[in-house]
Amino acid sequence: MAVAAPDIERVRSDRRPLSRDEVMTAAEVAELLRLPVSTVYLLAARGDLPCNRFGRAYRFLRPRIEALLES
Repeated sequence: MAVAAPDIERVRSDRRPLSRDEVMTAAEVAELLRLPVSTVYLLAARGDLPCNRFGRAYRFLRPRIEALLES
């Protein structure tokens, strides 16, 4: 079941640039969610976790992950 990603404009209403603390790697998300890294990659590939891809690397925005946890 795919969870709709929260609108980033709603999560980040201020238009300041992202900080390093707001951009997370798969390993950081895995630690936050207490899941194996392989599961984070699987959920991201299926669209269950909101992410962006840069080449082969997945990057996750902390506000989106936290909004997902709150829902």
